[in-house]
Amino acid sequence: MLAELEIVPLGTGSASVSPALAQVAKLIDASGLDYRVGPMGTVVEGSWDDVMKLAKQCHEAMLKNAQRVMTTIRVDDRRDQPGSGRITSKVASLEAKVGKSLKK
Repeated sequence: MLAELEIVPLGTGSASVSPALAQVAKLIDASGLDYRVGPMGTVVEGSWDDVMKLAKQCHEAMLKNAQRVMTTIRVDDRRDQPGSGRITSKVASLEAKVGKSLKK
């Protein structure tokens, strides 16, 4: 399963959220799950239980430093292709169809 986590701290008194998100990034990295950080969220690959446990840990960690936290979780749960590696294979499939790398 792939899940994109977007965790937004509110009420921190700062327009920049990267200092608050650093703790969440450390939790995601320590989880052992495969992940890709993007400019608007982080995609994590793992079982439903592992990903949801991590999402809860990240949300609760952010609440320690913010008065309010908004967490959005988008899930891609494809049962006809079990196993890991979808975090990279989805991008590779699109690049093959486009005929070039989509990374700039």
